[in-house]
Amino acid sequence: MNEIVASLYEPFFNWDTYQDLLNAVFNNLDYGKIGWLILIIPIIILIIFYKFWDPVSSSKFKWWITMLIISILAYISTSAIIYNNPEIIQYLGDYTGENGQLDANYFIVQMSFVTFGYSLIIAVILSIIPFRFLSTNNRNNPF
Repeated sequence: MNEIVASLYEPFFNWDTYQDLLNAVFNNLDYGKIGWLILIIPIIILIIFYKFWDPVSSSKFKWWITMLIISILAYISTSAIIYNNPEIIQYLGDYTGENGQLDANYFIVQMSFVTFGYSLIIAVILSIIPFRFLSTNNRNNPF
C-alpha cells in the first residue's frame, strides 16, 4: 500500500526539491496509513450519510456538506500522521528559513491538500456507485 499511495503523491512534488521529506514519509510507512484513511473515512461517513442520516429535505446540500466533512477529516488526519513522523519533526526543529531550506510545515500542508482532493474524489465515486443504494429515501442523491 505504501508504494501505491507514494506513486499517487509524487507527481505533485518536485523530486529534487522534496526528496528528503518524501523519503521520510515513505520510510515511516506514512503513505500506507494515509492510503487507508483515504478509503476508510469516506466509507464510514458515507454509510452514516446514506444509511443512518438518510436525509430527505435539502438532500443535495447535505450531500455537499458530507463531502466537505469527509475531505476535512482526511486533511486533518494526514496532517496528524505526518506531524507524528520523527524525521519530519526533525526537519521542523531544524528549520531556519535560510539558504533555501525546505519548510516542512508547507510540505505537510501540501500533502494534506492532495489528500483532501483524493478523498473528495473517492467519496464522490463511492456515493455515485455503491453507497446510494443503501438509502431508501436518498437514492437520487447526489445526481
